[in-house]
Amino acid sequence: MATAKTAKRTNRNRTETRSTLGHQSVSSNEPAREEIERRAYEIYLAREGVHGYDQDDWLQAERELKEG
Repeated sequence: MATAKTAKRTNRNRTETRSTLGHQSVSSNEPAREEIERRAYEIYLAREGVHGYDQDDWLQAERELKEG
């Protein structure tokens, strides 16, 4: 019985550590993925939806958002 309690506690600690680390990896000057996606889509629409430039759009959006 003590082993089951210990296992639950260990699993809960791992989950808490994982979620905390996920938030720490994003620095304050880095745009969120959702922001980059939204801006890249806006760039895509401004190009009238021409395909084949998704990577360029992503990099441009990332650059614009980092610059502020």
